[in-house]
Amino acid sequence: MEIPTISISAEKIFELFGFPITNSFLFAVIISICLFLLFFFAFNKKKIIPDSFQNFFEWILESLLGYVDSITNDRKKTLNIFPLAAIVFILILSANLLEVLPGLGVFHFLRSPSSDLNFTLALAIFSMVSVHILSAKDLGFRNYFKKYINLKNPILFFVGTLEGLGELTRTFSLAIRLFGNLLAGEVLLMIVSFMLAYLLPLPFLGLEIFVGFIQALIFSSLIIIFYVVTSQKSEE
Repeated sequence: MEIPTISISAEKIFELFGFPITNSFLFAVIISICLFLLFFFAFNKKKIIPDSFQNFFEWILESLLGYVDSITNDRKKTLNIFPLAAIVFILILSANLLEVLPGLGVFHFLRSPSSDLNFTLALAIFSMVSVHILSAKDLGFRNYFKKYINLKNPILFFVGTLEGLGELTRTFSLAIRLFGNLLAGEVLLMIVSFMLAYLLPLPFLGLEIFVGFIQALIFSSLIIIFYVVTSQKSEE
C-alpha cells in the first residue's frame, strides 16, 4: 500500500478557462450547490403541516436561531446576524464532515475545503466584512467610523487604531484556527488509515466528527460575538 502524500497546499485537478481548480475548491463548490438544493427543495413549497424533510430543516434553523438569541440577547441583532451565522455554520460543518469519507489520502481529489487555508481565509474575510457592514448599518456610518477614527480625543484615536489592527488579527485567527484543526485531523486520519484500515480508524473518525462540529460552532459563535461587540456604540 502506497504511503499517502501529506500536502499543506491544495492539489490542482484541472484548469477551467485558465483558472486552476483545486480539490478543495471543487468540493467547496459541490457542497455549496448541494446545500442550496437541499434547502431550496425543503422550503420551496412549504406546507402548513410539514413533512419529515421540511420538519428536519426547520428544526435545524430554529435550533440555530435559539442559539444565536442566547448570545446576542437581542432579537433585532439576532435577525441581523442569523443568516450569516447559520450559513457559515452549516457550510463549515458540511465541509468538515467531508474528511471522514472513505478514500481520504487515497484519492487525490478528495480533500476537505476546511483543510485549505485559502478556503478558511476567504470565509473569514467574507464573514468579518459582513460583520462590519451590518454594524455600520446598525450604528450609522458616522458613529461606526468614530469607533476607529476619533480626531477629537488622542487617546480614543489611539484606541481606535488598536481596534482596527485587532480586526485584522481576528480575521487571521479565525482562518488559521479552523485550518490548523482540520488539517491536523485530516493528516491524523490519513496516517491511522494507512497503518490499519479497518478497526483502528473508527475512534478517530468519531473524534473528527465531534471536532468538526465544535470548530463550526466556534467559528460561527465568534462571528456573532464580533458582531455584538462591533455594533455597540463607542464612548465619546
